Amino acid sequence: MRFLLVPALCLSLAACSEAAPPPSSSDSSGGGEVASLASVAPSASPSAPAERPLIRTDTSSAEEDRLYQIFIDCMVANGDPDYTLKHGAESGAAPAAVAAAREGGPGAEAKRKKARKACQDKEPEEIWQRAKRLDPAYPDKLRDWVTCVRSYGIDAWEDDGFLAFESLPPDPQMKKVDECQDKVFGTA
Repeated sequence: MRFLLVPALCLSLAACSEAAPPPSSSDSSGGGEVASLASVAPSASPSAPAERPLIRTDTSSAEEDRLYQIFIDCMVANGDPDYTLKHGAESGAAPAAVAAAREGGPGAEAKRKKARKACQDKEPEEIWQRAKRLDPAYPDKLRDWVTCVRSYGIDAWEDDGFLAFESLPPDPQMKKVDECQDKVFGTA
């Protein structure tokens, strides 16, 4: 019964969605106009920020550097004094802009906020950072991540919403941390 209902429903929807033919001049029914609803294509929400670049556990160092450089260049181009002072020369900022950033002065905080807003969609984030920002199940996933990391004998714990270590584990153990991250949060 269910299988027969689906084709019948599709046919009825198709019949309803067909456009009415334009009225002809030989139409004898009077006005020849039929009331119809015009559909409007949904538009993207202007308040929804673009998705930030994602750094996965298999992202190369060169690609990660490239993604961060795009963000840094944006911050410098939008006048953030901290980024201009630290990265201005290699990002192509004028020497006067670097000198002004060094002096700081009034308006520095406003410049930081303006640059942050303009560049927020260019700042790279790791999978766990995106989950922390968007996934309501993040606290549970973080606990699972800690449990997985500890199963490899690595001393780790949750600290205020972050995975914490006394000191960063050596590379072979960091590979296990990455494997646990992929297991808990996925790879993309």
